[in-house]
Amino acid sequence: MNNDLKDIFHIQEVLKSNGYYDISRISNEIYDYSIKSSTPLESILKRISCNEPWEYIKGECEFRGEIFKVNTSTLIPRIESEQIIDILKDELKNSSTPFNGIVDVGTGSGCLIVSAAKELGDKYGYYATDISQKALSIAKKNAQRILPSNKIDFVNTNLLEDLQLDTKKTYFIITNLPYIPTEQYLGLDRCVKDYEPQIALDGGNLGTKYYFELFEQIKGKGLCATLLCEIEPSTVDQFKSLQPEIIKDIYSRQRFLLFSFS
Repeated sequence: MNNDLKDIFHIQEVLKSNGYYDISRISNEIYDYSIKSSTPLESILKRISCNEPWEYIKGECEFRGEIFKVNTSTLIPRIESEQIIDILKDELKNSSTPFNGIVDVGTGSGCLIVSAAKELGDKYGYYATDISQKALSIAKKNAQRILPSNKIDFVNTNLLEDLQLDTKKTYFIITNLPYIPTEQYLGLDRCVKDYEPQIALDGGNLGTKYYFELFEQIKGKGLCATLLCEIEPSTVDQFKSLQPEIIKDIYSRQRFLLFSFS
């Protein structure tokens, strides 16, 4: 066995022991990254053995075919969240409502709003908010790198609080706010709990704290809007009195909700 294959085999063993699944792809990524960055392989594997996610080590993550910069100030984008863009595009295509703008609340790495702007083009205005200035800085860098022109208005604020929107216009709001109930959050794997920002995951005792706060802000601003949000499926009953449209994810879980505000 040559040295390259020995290294790949060693990487795969470490990945297996740390609960990784797609070990063939990731092991090759780690090997290539080690060579290109001149980073000793053992230092990378030591970090993985300490539960640090590979996406944070390499500083990037793929989302809808684009590479987004990430760090410990931003959540690592999940494949389930890609469906938000598909739902958004379907709703815009099939709705008779003339939407003026797309708003991403709690943008994190910017993966949702940047993907929306890239795939929908110049027909809409684009807005993104985040309470974390550090996360917003990463989102801006992703927008500048991926989009041909920087056409997103980024605002550092709590949800929609300081975002100035025209009440005469109609908006489509997308969001993936912290939605994990605190007790459930405390039981998460260390690779999530020790490295990903708690502020982007912990949704309070019931997991719905920030969503109901967002509902009140939308109503308080008098906005005419459609809201598409991603939730923890176990919390869906908390929303049913509001009669949202419930959309299942690729695993048939009740993951996405659609609300109308007028």
